[in-house]
Amino acid sequence: MLKAAQEEQCHAFFGGMIREIIYMRRYLSRGETRWNANGRKQECRRVLSVKRAARHWLQCRIAEKPCVKSHHTVKIPVTSRIFQDKVDETEISYPHIYNARRQPIISDNVPFPCDVHSGRSLLVPDSVHRLRPGDIDVIGGLGDSLVAGSGALEEFAVGTFIEARGVSWCVGGQANWRRFFTLPNILKVFNPRLTGYATGTGEFISSAARLNVAFPVAATEDALQQARILVRRIKSDPKIDTKKQWKLVTILFGANDICSAQCYNPQQFSPMRYALHLRKTLDFLKIALPRTLVNLVPAIDVTVSVRVTRSAMCNILHPLYCACMHKGSRPEIDASKMSQLYQQAAEALIHSGRYDDSPDFTVVLQPFVKLFNAPNADPTRAPPIDPSLVTYDCFHFSQKGHALGANLLWNNMLEPVGNKTEVGLPRILQRVLCPTENTPYIFTNVNSRLFRATGRQDGILPT
Repeated sequence: MLKAAQEEQCHAFFGGMIREIIYMRRYLSRGETRWNANGRKQECRRVLSVKRAARHWLQCRIAEKPCVKSHHTVKIPVTSRIFQDKVDETEISYPHIYNARRQPIISDNVPFPCDVHSGRSLLVPDSVHRLRPGDIDVIGGLGDSLVAGSGALEEFAVGTFIEARGVSWCVGGQANWRRFFTLPNILKVFNPRLTGYATGTGEFISSAARLNVAFPVAATEDALQQARILVRRIKSDPKIDTKKQWKLVTILFGANDICSAQCYNPQQFSPMRYALHLRKTLDFLKIALPRTLVNLVPAIDVTVSVRVTRSAMCNILHPLYCACMHKGSRPEIDASKMSQLYQQAAEALIHSGRYDDSPDFTVVLQPFVKLFNAPNADPTRAPPIDPSLVTYDCFHFSQKGHALGANLLWNNMLEPVGNKTEVGLPRILQRVLCPTENTPYIFTNVNSRLFRATGRQDGILPT
């Protein structure tokens, strides 16, 4: 009886911690322009104090002791192969130990899989439809915790609060592709002067975040505000020439809409509203950011989180991250169907041709997340997901999961629209595509049509 009471007390305490972080992050994200440097630092310290309290919760959970709020920092052993015996800004020490949730480190003897000599144009391209991978000079990202890298390097469930932005699949550039297979680390091989990628851990307002402006618990209604923050950061960076340099922005939203809001407010978080928020965001970027290619990744099927082997900790934490998956008689089927409706809404927006009329800006739908869709929207019929791809809360991507996401996104970028891989459960680094003589450019809707008609992305027929 005492143990049950302690469990309830711990659960309530931890839930309060999560709610406080949610409110503070939204407050910070929407008020960044009104905060001076000292104000931001004060709020960051509050967030860090919440993280320390969360670690204290975990310690008492393991020891089966009552949870009592403590004003002292409590350190518990956590591990990472990356920050060996170092202490990061959250005062967590990372000793060296092997972990299956990391990608295999690729030996220096293994060459990069692609020929990079023709990966950058001799002259700066004047069309977004003729961009080689090395032509990208600036990279950024919008989204939620799946883009922020929440918990990706942590060895305990509450480590979700630590954002490993440097290993984020689409905008993390820590180390290199051999250690962290991310999109920026791939592009750095083609263009070592690439900038904008995140390094290390930290909140979205930290210096490590750079142009990774995603923040945990963000919904699609936050996308436009994140886009404004991104544009401000790009235009205020003296090293970036906004008008001349080509930029790549990856966007992923939807998981929090489906997991934590849609079942409570179906109209405000409908697939149509999801597409509307995306449209407003993309329209803004089209006006504010010349020379930009946007990767739009549709919402992931959130039932991925219940298709892995789940521990007791997963069962405790999952209702906090995805309440809608615990509401109703068959919530997993409802969530899977809604995920696929969100995907269809994003497809309709991009395939409308709204962003195909300019040589300066375009949006490409990268549908690799559909690889994880439950068949017929029934998760009980879906194959299990490799548990090493997710963190210990069974909700966020592990570093290995981020590496797989980068692998799949890269492949999608080099596949023509209408023929992108979106079926079958993939394995990390099983297949890495490369630019070719006939397909040297990142595929867009426009050059995909030319490729289908002529066999070349530039549409020039051989004589």
